[in-house]
Amino acid sequence: MAVAAASPATPLRGRGGFAAAAVLLCAALVAVPAAAAKPASPPTLQPGKLIVAFGDPAVGFASGTVRGSTITNPRGYEVDLATDIAKGLGLTPQWTYTSWNGLFLPGTKKFDVSFQEATITSQRARTITFSSPYLNANQGVLISKQTTPPKSIADVKKLQTCAQTNTTGLDWINSDLKPTKRPLTYPTTTAAFQAVQLNQCQALILDVPIVALQAKADPGKYGPVAGQIDTHEKYGAVMQKGSKLVPLIDAQIAKLTANGTIGKLQKKWFNLDFSKIPTLH
Repeated sequence: MAVAAASPATPLRGRGGFAAAAVLLCAALVAVPAAAAKPASPPTLQPGKLIVAFGDPAVGFASGTVRGSTITNPRGYEVDLATDIAKGLGLTPQWTYTSWNGLFLPGTKKFDVSFQEATITSQRARTITFSSPYLNANQGVLISKQTTPPKSIADVKKLQTCAQTNTTGLDWINSDLKPTKRPLTYPTTTAAFQAVQLNQCQALILDVPIVALQAKADPGKYGPVAGQIDTHEKYGAVMQKGSKLVPLIDAQIAKLTANGTIGKLQKKWFNLDFSKIPTLH
């Protein structure tokens, strides 16, 4: 609140004149607000920057040119999401590469946050910290061109299955499907997709969004996404265990969900209705 100055045409008079002036001066000092303190910068590895890690290219999610630990020209849903989160925090995003197989190892991370289509699980959360969810997903069944589409989970059980290592798809194969043939495993999604193209793997078990978008991007190289399994998974961003960035990232995800940004990004990059893929029982 501003304090009006005394009019020069009305001088302060009498015994209380100096006292009154002092009171007005003190009031003015109290009434003028102090300059607002500059908000503390988010606790990132580098001041003013949010170091964001991606893994192997995933169509629609994150792709770009990888040279060592550097990623140039990244694009995709997770890239745009990370950009909006950084902007909301007043930070500039900086991209880096990190391998999937090292993502959940305990210890110090060389990134602030990683987006790698990582399903939130209690086992993984023992060594890292997840953000709140930013996408829902089931497991999908992508078959080779030479494979007859399975009509049930029992049909999938008879096929030569495969999965990427350290994924919930492989967990589901081993704990729930228990196929007649030992599943093949691959260190990257790129290798797993190649195995399906070569018919070495008849049925790749991997997240529905990932297999559906890959099949759409390379028509003719695969059979259809034969179905999905109701595993009700949720993707979360990965941060170092106990990271102080977690509440800040969560707040941005909540804001971007509430204002419709996340929905718009999904429509922009996916343009597929995953719910139309039949559910196998």
